[in-house]
Amino acid sequence: MKKIIVGLILVLFIGVIFCLRVNPPLEYGTIASNSEYTSVIIGLGNTGFNDIQVTEVYVNNDKTPSEVKMQIVHPDEAFIVTDDFSSSEVASYKFFSLMDTKIKKGTIIGEVYERQDKKQVKEDDRIYGLTILNEQPIYKATIQYRYLGMPYKIEVNVK
Repeated sequence: MKKIIVGLILVLFIGVIFCLRVNPPLEYGTIASNSEYTSVIIGLGNTGFNDIQVTEVYVNNDKTPSEVKMQIVHPDEAFIVTDDFSSSEVASYKFFSLMDTKIKKGTIIGEVYERQDKKQVKEDDRIYGLTILNEQPIYKATIQYRYLGMPYKIEVNVK
């Protein structure tokens, strides 16, 4: 009897891991940039049931970008495209380091924007914008993240 229970638990565990691998929770939506593509914002959401921690971001052929930060704003506000995080024009915006930011569960991009269209946005709704600055034009971003202790990677074509 113990072997059957252990076997069922093992099969269930493997099934859950397989489902998580096949359906990763990080999604992206909005992509905005400056005209040179040296500053890019990628809107991120979380379809999972736990928070996501973005750990690394690379551009083009796995190169480290000049700077990476996360914008967190209310859906009724807009992301700002900037070439300089310390400029006066971005002083009223909130930028966070990747290690200080987790993408909260349930921040499904389509649902947030649907509530916005219906004027039903909640006060605590947030959208996440991964802001990447680089000296060379960005044509691809690779986002590495952790979810439930497992590493994931997603590639986003920017242009």
